[in-house]
Amino acid sequence: MIDDKTYKEISERIVADAFHKGCNLSVLCEDIYDNDFWRCIIEDAKPSLKDKLDFPNPNPKGTRGKDILKKLKNYVNKKMIICVDSDCEYLYDNNVWYIDTYIYHTIVHSRENFQCNHLSLNEICKQIADKSYNFRTLFEHISEIISILFYIWIHLKETGDYSRFDGIINNEQFRKILNFQDIQYNSLEDEINLYQTIKDRVDCVLKNLEASMSEGWYKSVIEYEVPQLRTKLIEQYEIHPEETLSFFYGHGVLENLVEPLTIKITDLLKKSRIEEVRQELSQASENDIRNTISRIENASRQDVKTKIGDSFKYIIYAIKNKYIKEIQQKLVSELSCDGETEIISGKCD
Repeated sequence: MIDDKTYKEISERIVADAFHKGCNLSVLCEDIYDNDFWRCIIEDAKPSLKDKLDFPNPNPKGTRGKDILKKLKNYVNKKMIICVDSDCEYLYDNNVWYIDTYIYHTIVHSRENFQCNHLSLNEICKQIADKSYNFRTLFEHISEIISILFYIWIHLKETGDYSRFDGIINNEQFRKILNFQDIQYNSLEDEINLYQTIKDRVDCVLKNLEASMSEGWYKSVIEYEVPQLRTKLIEQYEIHPEETLSFFYGHGVLENLVEPLTIKITDLLKKSRIEEVRQELSQASENDIRNTISRIENASRQDVKTKIGDSFKYIIYAIKNKYIKEIQQKLVSELSCDGETEIISGKCD
């Protein structure tokens, strides 16, 4: 078993290795797939660190994850920082370990939630189908439908009662609630089917919770605890019901809802755009119409999943997402030397 002294030695070796590589900062992440996300955030906030970041494995055995990083938390400094998904733990645990200097968390549930931004997804639609789509309204509506489960989940975590109901309300259940594959969505007007199916699934979970709780307990949670939590999240964290998808289980939001939904929407938009072209070019030659449609179809062959994978860069570089900006402000404040200032520019979404 590795003791504290060994972790101290590991942290010192990490910093020394970075120095010999010509790097000025070691960044410890949960997973190698998180490196690019945090690299973009840090380099955008502190341009002086561009190409000066080292992303070492935090454990000589190759083991990764939050538990490993937590053991290194006492050794962070201006030369070695920790970056993790919040998993929204700070919303129900006042003593969560990652709320500290030189430790940075996503604020939203995880990195994946940043790949589900309505502005970024709309840009993908424009690139692939030459048409826009209002993801914001769609996501806000879904967020309001699922928000009650989010509040109950936080309440159960906060009170220590979660383990009694983790067979009913858990990440796997959140995946099922958002699962797009089973929903009839054959036109852009089928949003109502999406809303209703998700609502039915939420209602089913609520019924199961009610059956597992005493009548008085369930009633108290719904009528008293949920409204209190809603108010607390708004007043203390500025998290409104219509933003719930950003704080819902990130892998479920991305993989079960956003990826398949965006693929479907871009396909429907492409077909709509082709019909528009046929009407707009009604006086053109068949060859010109065919060439224009061919260009639209060629653009639509771009891989949507790949584009979604990199979509977080849009809300870092083009439109400054408010949570990205908050992370960057903490980075600049803690990593800047005395008298050094770096400006975080960009319009907020």
